[in-house]
Amino acid sequence: MLVALSFTGISAQDILGRWKTDDGTAIVEVYKAGDAYNGKIVWLEEPTMKDGSPMKDVMNPDASLRGRELMGLNLLSGLKPNGDKYDNGTIYDPASGKTYRCSMFLEKGVLKVRGHVGPFHRTMDWIRQN
Repeated sequence: MLVALSFTGISAQDILGRWKTDDGTAIVEVYKAGDAYNGKIVWLEEPTMKDGSPMKDVMNPDASLRGRELMGLNLLSGLKPNGDKYDNGTIYDPASGKTYRCSMFLEKGVLKVRGHVGPFHRTMDWIRQN
């Protein structure tokens, strides 16, 4: 007797693409580089600073990085598949200049992006964009 098994986990293709952040201020493109998944900013609600120049990473604790543009900046780095989620990565918050441990998973078509600090976490719901 032949028994067909189906895998109900997510595939990498499911997370690849463009996702609007939960606050609607940015779109992040999730892409694969080597064996890790990363995400870079590809759209900003406010792409320029008050002087008209491109929005910069002004809150970065490293003064030498404060002049880099947010457009194209990697927010997600180093996420690796682990069953039905991706973890062991980091997420950078340009609003605070802080980097957190990160994991993510899909739930009903929503990308759940979770930042971790010690035993605490915050989960953001990112919505797929075409």
